[in-house]
Order: sequence, then structure tokens, then C-alpha cells
Amino acid sequence: MKASLSIFSSKPVMFFLAKVALFLLLLLTLDYAVGSVVEGMYKRSPWGPNWTKENWLLDQQPDFIVFGSSRSLRHYVPSIIAEELELSIFNAGQNGQYLLYSYALEQLVLEHYTPKVIVLDILPSFIIKLENPREEFERLSALSPFIYNSAVRQLLTRQEFFEGLKYQSKMFRFNSRILSIMDNFFARRITVDNGYEIVGDLRYHDRNPFIVDVLKTIEIDSFKLNLFRQFFSTAQEKGVAAFAVFSPVSEPVSAPVQQTLAIYRTLFRELNVPFLDFSADIYAKDLFSDLIHLDGEGAAVFSREFARRFAQLSKDAYNQGKACRSLKQTL
Repeated sequence: MKASLSIFSSKPVMFFLAKVALFLLLLLTLDYAVGSVVEGMYKRSPWGPNWTKENWLLDQQPDFIVFGSSRSLRHYVPSIIAEELELSIFNAGQNGQYLLYSYALEQLVLEHYTPKVIVLDILPSFIIKLENPREEFERLSALSPFIYNSAVRQLLTRQEFFEGLKYQSKMFRFNSRILSIMDNFFARRITVDNGYEIVGDLRYHDRNPFIVDVLKTIEIDSFKLNLFRQFFSTAQEKGVAAFAVFSPVSEPVSAPVQQTLAIYRTLFRELNVPFLDFSADIYAKDLFSDLIHLDGEGAAVFSREFARRFAQLSKDAYNQGKACRSLKQTL
């Protein structure tokens, strides 16, 4: 009799493989079930210390969205701007996030609906190569619940097979946020003005310069530059009026910041993007919490000035054919 050479002919081996298959099936079922519950809680819990701002933005669908970093989060008071412009305003700025987050979130918004106006509050570092480029990608994990969006998925996974494989797990998308989501779900509502983080009147501290002020060399990141162009071009293609802003600082900007602002101005002329540049508007330091972030009082002062200058710029842009035609009836 010939001996079987197949490793699958042994009953113990077959039994072991069946148990492994059953275990994997149970694991996948548990992942899907628990992940779906957490996802449901995430979508329904926009309040609390770690509130799910992205869901609120997508559900509310405002006319006017401000994208950006912590400077955006701190500087634009929606209630004040809305009063001046008579538009619904949402502050989509986020602490610790830069261009990649703004681009991914914008693409997510445009997949759901078309706002009338978008504004990007720029940082000098948005198109500059950073010392640790992977860090900016890693911070995008905040958008992992929206992995279904192609732009979010491409940036999160960087089109690497094993990165994409991880996000097939529903639990993985929320693995660092489950406790905060549960806390938010049962938390009492907090006072938040359409995405704006209310910080109050803070004492000024001489810290937190722009990233380009501490880099040894300034080098353009071609990948980020391409995303920067796409941020505005995709909005314009959908008929959205797209604007850029550099909000105020507490002291004259440095040579590296001036260098990057010059690059931005050239880009905005090329892209037909109206640009509100407040780099020469040096606000008093008692309106700031640090070198580049306004406090609550400063944000109120700036928001009124921004709304006034934005209204004038948008009318000029319309007359020059640079802005969305719907602005004529809006502003």
C-alpha cells in the first residue's frame, strides 16, 4: 500500500484546521458585531471632551466651512461670522492636524454634499517637507471611521497592502477611541459654537512658533503640494467658492514664513484662489495665548474683521470671475 503524501489526509489535522476556521469565523463575527455597535455610538455622540466633530459637520451640512489646523480651530468664531455674512458657518479646524487632514476631510464633505464656500486657513508648513513625514499620516487615524471614502483610505493606508488589511477590521478603526466614544455617548452636552473651541481670555506665553521657524532647511514637498492644488481645484470643479487665509500673528513673521507666503501667493494666482493675508496685521499680544494662537477675545476681534474683509474680497473676486457665481446672491 502506498503511503499518502497529503498533509490533509489525517483526521487530527483536518479537525485542527476546522477549529482554526471556526475560531477565525467567530473572531470576524465578533469584530463586525462589536465594531458596528461602537460605530453606531460614534455617529450618535458628537458631545464631550473628544466629540466627533466630523460627524457633526457631515450631518449639519453648513454653507460655509473653515478648514485648517489649531489656528483655524482657535481663530474663527462661527456665530460672529454668521451674523456678519448671514450664512451657516462651521469651524472644521483641528488641533495637531495639517494639510493631509484638511484635504481628506474636504473630500469626505464633497462626497456628502456641496457647500457654498470653503476657506483654508494656511500654515507655512502645509507644503513643506517635515523632519518626520510619517507623523502627519499617522495623525490621520482620527478619520479612520471614514475609511470608506477613497481619499481618506488612500492617505490612511498609503496604498500599502498590510496597512489596508488592518483597516478591514471594524474594531481597528476605533481601537484607540472606544473609551472616549463611550464617555461622550453618556456625557452631558458641552458648549461648542459650530466647531469652534471656546478658550476664553488667556495669559500670553512666548512659545509655539511656526514649524518652518525651527527647520534647518525649507524644502517643498511635491506630494503635499499636489494635494494643496487638489484641495482648491476639486472644490472649484464642483462650483464651490474656495478661498485661502493666513490669519494674524503676534509679531512680524520671520524670513522662512515670508518665503513660504511668497510661494503661496504665486500658487493662488495660478489657481485663481482669492487670498486674505493677515500676515501684516500684528494684533496685540494680550489677544494671543502664544506666538501664533489667538485667545477667545482675539478670536472675536479677528472674526469680525475677517467677515468684513471676506465679504469685500468675495465681491471683488466675483466681479473678476474668480469666485463661484452663487456668491452674488449670497454676499
